[in-house]
Amino acid sequence: MSLEPETRRIRVMIVEDHADFRELMKVLLDGQPDIDLLTQAGSVTEARAQAARFELDVVLLDLGLPDGSGADLIADLRRGSPGVRVMVLSASLDPAGIEKARSAGADEILDKLTPVNEVLATVRHLGNA
Repeated sequence: MSLEPETRRIRVMIVEDHADFRELMKVLLDGQPDIDLLTQAGSVTEARAQAARFELDVVLLDLGLPDGSGADLIADLRRGSPGVRVMVLSASLDPAGIEKARSAGADEILDKLTPVNEVLATVRHLGNA
């Protein structure tokens, strides 16, 4: 009897202040056999607390959060988990915000209107990098 090796699942956190969009992303990610949505946060403060509790591979991060910029959170995420990959997924893609996120170390930046299959492919690419 041969057993196939268990594939490592990609551990994800969503940081998004809009509960409806966060729920849509949860449904999308929960339906994937290779992705574990470990936690969610609606603010910078919540994200810092949640990131300290989990070993994460990928963070889906909105830039516009009620208590600060998602770009400011990137450095904190990297300090706590140097291998974490950050995918910005935001409706606010103004050039200054994009540059701030890139300078902070964002691995990918996508618009919230990006097709679902591209979002999933990016999560998998980052999670397996």
